[in-house]
Amino acid sequence: MPVLRSPRRCPRVVAVVLLLGVVAFAGCRTPARHPAPVATAAAPAPDLSRVEVILLNGGGTAAQNYQSHLLHVRQFHDMLERVGLPADRLAVFSSDGDDPGLDLAVRDAQPETDFWLIEGSWLEAPLRTPVTFGNSTVEGAVLAPATKAELARWFTTQGRAMRAGDTLLLYVTDHGTRAKKEEPGNTGITLWGVGESISVRELGALLAELNPAVRVVTLMSQCFSGGFAQLATARSGDSLPNGETCGFFSSTADRPAYGCYPENRGRENVGHSFLFLEALAETGRLDEAHRAVLVSDATPDVPLRTSDVWLDQTMAVAAKAAGQELTPFLDALLRQAWQDPGAWETDIRLLDRIGNTYGSFSPRSIHEIDEQGERLAAASQQLRINHGTWSAAFDSARRANLDRFVATRPVWRDRLTEPKVRDLPQPAARALTVELLGELGPATRADRSTTKRFDVLREKSASAGEVAYRMDVRLGVLLRMRALLTHIAGRVWLQTKGTPAQRAAYAALRDCESFALPSAGVPPGTELAHVQPFPPLEDDLALADDVLPAWMGIQFKQAADDVRTQHQLPNGAAAVIAVYPDSPAKAAGLQAGDVVTGPPGHPFTERDQIREWTMLSRVNEPATLAVLRDGQPLQVTIRPQPMPRKWPSLSSPPKVGAAAPPLSLGAYRGTPPTQLADGNPHLLFFWATWCGVCKASLPELDAFAQERGVQVVAITDEGAPLLDPFFAKWKGPFPATVATDVDRRAFMAYGVSGMPTFVLVDGAGNVQSYAVGYNPAKGIAIDGWTWSKRPAPPAS
Repeated sequence: MPVLRSPRRCPRVVAVVLLLGVVAFAGCRTPARHPAPVATAAAPAPDLSRVEVILLNGGGTAAQNYQSHLLHVRQFHDMLERVGLPADRLAVFSSDGDDPGLDLAVRDAQPETDFWLIEGSWLEAPLRTPVTFGNSTVEGAVLAPATKAELARWFTTQGRAMRAGDTLLLYVTDHGTRAKKEEPGNTGITLWGVGESISVRELGALLAELNPAVRVVTLMSQCFSGGFAQLATARSGDSLPNGETCGFFSSTADRPAYGCYPENRGRENVGHSFLFLEALAETGRLDEAHRAVLVSDATPDVPLRTSDVWLDQTMAVAAKAAGQELTPFLDALLRQAWQDPGAWETDIRLLDRIGNTYGSFSPRSIHEIDEQGERLAAASQQLRINHGTWSAAFDSARRANLDRFVATRPVWRDRLTEPKVRDLPQPAARALTVELLGELGPATRADRSTTKRFDVLREKSASAGEVAYRMDVRLGVLLRMRALLTHIAGRVWLQTKGTPAQRAAYAALRDCESFALPSAGVPPGTELAHVQPFPPLEDDLALADDVLPAWMGIQFKQAADDVRTQHQLPNGAAAVIAVYPDSPAKAAGLQAGDVVTGPPGHPFTERDQIREWTMLSRVNEPATLAVLRDGQPLQVTIRPQPMPRKWPSLSSPPKVGAAAPPLSLGAYRGTPPTQLADGNPHLLFFWATWCGVCKASLPELDAFAQERGVQVVAITDEGAPLLDPFFAKWKGPFPATVATDVDRRAFMAYGVSGMPTFVLVDGAGNVQSYAVGYNPAKGIAIDGWTWSKRPAPPAS
């Protein structure tokens, strides 16, 4: 899988939680056995009199200046006021500035619940609630136009007055533009005005006007924002970052950002900016807010820091110089890191939290990421195809329903002509919408057959869209994990192979990224939105199977008018254009040029109805279709099959009740089972020598094994070099059977996303219980098990 992958669509989603959730295993604090490379200390909150802040929302034009961007600016402005930033140190550049003209697009939610009945038809655009326009305002702020000229004026006046040791915090919420092919990485920020933008190089030139010792910290949530990580060197012109410029970005240089879309028709708190600012208000620390967003942002965003981008580029250069492919080069460095996993516990726990949040495994190598990414990408592509197919069938059914309604009502047939509807003023269009849906809705619901069809098609389309989007999220999550693992590998390389100048550059970047503000806290009365728990990957794959349409294997179009007239065929007659090899249609004998009229005695009456009939057919059950071939009637019997799909084997926790994945383990102590369905129950205990919470669970684990007569298999991805010294010192209880899984096949097969993980398998080889983490008050979380030595809950 390439490091950076751009999805083909930008769906919208509402997400969120405020900070990194404290899960049961979050308390592990094993001290590092050697210093983590070039670590940086937490920086105190700065003197706000030495801080300047620019809030930037270019907007482009009124039609594309979405309200969500203004909400971001207001949110940040309010937080900065609450922390006491002097007003004269806060500049807001937003669209047309303080011009009272209408510069802001606002879309209200569609008020008619039956509007979906005309979606997908030509009536949707002229009758949808229109975008209205307002004037951007931010209470307590004077807005300046978001233009190059105004930005340049700020840098030549207020910017030049900044002194060495001051900090400029530059926040961008906006649309972003891709880099041109001839200028890779030179992405842009949309400013106010048609075609107005500022690129990485242009912004770097403005920043170069500052005192070189002024620190610049950026926070950018626009599409393709990761390109602005290059400011770390573009500002100074040095080959290595000097730590005076750094930033935080919602996505990579070649990916959209999923918070930069309209308000999802009534839903707010979408994407990177809202979440980052909420976390920043709570902690005051940009780096902590970044870590929070890695876990909480349930969109396909890939939040990054400048140090992530710089290390990724540095590792690519180092791998090339070593004559190696990047993945094995990085994995060799990660194996060095895992020789002392306790030194990386904070990073491992973050990987675990991300995996646990999104219902997948927690990787320890780039190879695992690449392998999973290739599988997810294949599944994601197929799911998007499935969603498109269901949506097309639903649209066709709605258009046919509208056509039937209009055809039986001459008054509406006369009123619903394109010239008449498109020329209506807005009040008249709104009145027409209410009147039309007031009749169309009841008429549709009175037709029980049509209502039943719509219920099925709408549910299938919605479910297919949701699971396809979540698969896109999981791809983004994998890229977040890849960036984290690359960062770890890069730190090992700096410590062992890097030059003093490179180590100093990294330390300077991390020091810059440690910039903090005073904690503002959440304003009284604020109610934060919370995302629904992300379903396990296996559940989504089961849902994908449930919405997998049946398939015939043809390309078709509506039969020509003269053919339908000659043979007195209804509108649904479909001409076969092509027949796929090895398809049910091929096996049934269908040929290009055939005209399919429908099941005998029940011809297709609606255009494209053959698609819906096929998709909803029972798989592998014979069905008869009437066909015209060269003008002669005949019948074919077809057995629809599931649409060809590639649901690859993906790493996720097995479901309770399902067969436990097979094990192939190394024996460190005792004899691990080779066959779980051996008539005896087993408790698989995934653990690590550095995991203090794993050790805390051992007394209860020992009691469970003795009372239930269960063989506990302690599975670790560590080898003898770490296990030997651990067991030489360990004096407490420990399972007799210790197995090694150094290639992490068992960890992936069981979707382990945190340690400890407990998997109870019965004698028939089926999973009876699956639990992640350990809390003494809750125990090992196995149904029907209680432990007499468990601490009593606190008195209420």
